[in-house]
Amino acid sequence: MNNLKPIRTAIDLGDIVRQARKKQGITQVDLASMTDKSHVLLRDLETGKGSVSLASVLQVLNELGIRMYVEPSQ
Repeated sequence: MNNLKPIRTAIDLGDIVRQARKKQGITQVDLASMTDKSHVLLRDLETGKGSVSLASVLQVLNELGIRMYVEPSQ
């Protein structure tokens, strides 16, 4: 089964992060501690604010076990 989901906006990515975090039973505060980030950064990421750095996004995705792929348009 293909679980790949298109991400076209910061909100799309935030939804995926929130769902994965909740599915694993992790709070924003716990994830902030695990990634050495602030819970405010995680809130901003999950609500689709575009100001979160790519490095921070990748660190959070890695901690949650989420892989991100980029597919060039054809």
